[in-house]
Amino acid sequence: MLLSWLDRRLFVLGALILNAIVGLVIVLVPQIYADYGLVLFAIGAFVAGVTLWFFRDNLLFQARLALLITIGSYAGLVKVIDPSAAFSTLEIDTQTLEIGARMFGLTSLALLGAVGGLLAAGLGLSRQPGYAWKGIATGIGTPLPQLWVATGLVLLTGYLSARSFGPTVFEVVYASGEGEGQLLGNLQAIGVISLVVAAVAGSRLNKRWVTPLLIFLGVYFFGWGILVRGGRLEAVSGLFALIVAVPAAHGRVVRLRAYHYLGLLVLALFLEAWGSLRSTLAYADATGETVIEGYKRLADSGIYHAGTISSMATTFSNTLHMIDHNIINFEYGKTYFDYLLRSPPEFMYPDRPVDLAWMFQDHGYAAIGGFFELAEAYLNFGILGCLAIPFLISFLMGICYRKALMGKFLWFMILVALLAFFFRGAWYQTFAYYKGALTGLVMFLLFVSVKDLFSRPRIKESQPSHAQTQTL
Repeated sequence: MLLSWLDRRLFVLGALILNAIVGLVIVLVPQIYADYGLVLFAIGAFVAGVTLWFFRDNLLFQARLALLITIGSYAGLVKVIDPSAAFSTLEIDTQTLEIGARMFGLTSLALLGAVGGLLAAGLGLSRQPGYAWKGIATGIGTPLPQLWVATGLVLLTGYLSARSFGPTVFEVVYASGEGEGQLLGNLQAIGVISLVVAAVAGSRLNKRWVTPLLIFLGVYFFGWGILVRGGRLEAVSGLFALIVAVPAAHGRVVRLRAYHYLGLLVLALFLEAWGSLRSTLAYADATGETVIEGYKRLADSGIYHAGTISSMATTFSNTLHMIDHNIINFEYGKTYFDYLLRSPPEFMYPDRPVDLAWMFQDHGYAAIGGFFELAEAYLNFGILGCLAIPFLISFLMGICYRKALMGKFLWFMILVALLAFFFRGAWYQTFAYYKGALTGLVMFLLFVSVKDLFSRPRIKESQPSHAQTQTL
């Protein structure tokens, strides 16, 4: 091999450090992006590509980095195409060249932090492991009771999810139905964890009916309970959890082959199209422009809209703009401390701190929900936050993954819970990861109880000893 694994790691880290320095310069002197934007973006894109290639043997780590850099990189790309163009239809005034350049620069810092966290936690997980991990599949307990308990929870949460989302998008426009309201914000995560446990338990049963049952549960939960009602992130996160966690239960690290990326591209296009169609499918006579035609029309007017990516980019640009203009101040960790106060469900604690996304409306800014990870990191600790927070999140995620592969059931359950919120935590708010960890802990206690209940040794009737028999 041209370079050993250690040499490759040092090369990637060196490239990331240099890229972070370039990013810091962009943040401090964003005006240079007007003259050297193409060169600066090319440097960042090259380093990002090399980094993703380095993690090609670990799907979880690769996905973590890809989602983290997408938002700021898209803003930087748009400003290379046209410095006066906007990357979202919302709050165009906040999408100046300087803010777009700083978003890109902060993303370069975040990439270094996130990679540092993954390497510190996983080390060998950044490449295909050279030895067999233990996994938790053989230690999950008596598989049949676990399978039935998990199946019941999937059926229940699928039903409650459907009630929460309301009617399907074929009947009403997404989010306009008269749903019953979601009693628990982690409802879908409970279903995902249960579905993963069902799959792991079922893998230990040599029964023909297990595979049809799991297929039914997946279609019922993801399809009927979420996707046809307009939900996207919950469905794709749940599928991602299955893809990563089920092999992890058997001690395997998942990697993507070249042809898998084509499938991911098709899936991304479908989800983006579904995000637009869910607002028109309820009308039989909807004959408006296609998604591609709509995006082309916006591009002709100087707005390079990219669906959810653009929406999340707006939360980032709005935050920078509000801090620059002294509309809000740095929070110095307060929003993360508020996670503790937001732990109880709203019906139990109505006065808990509200979601950060309401901050924009409170100050007269437009946004479509959510609060991007780097926006919250910058809101709390500025430039340093965009380096430190991605490091901490990636480190904790890597620890959970490594411990799960070692056969630690608690860490496995927390890992699955984090994966159940993976896309929402990456783009919509870091609080989702915290909520996922709490959910994983509760579900761990539940399934450990089931394991202990059905693993107790049976008490046999006492038999007279040989000596007693002789006496009798």
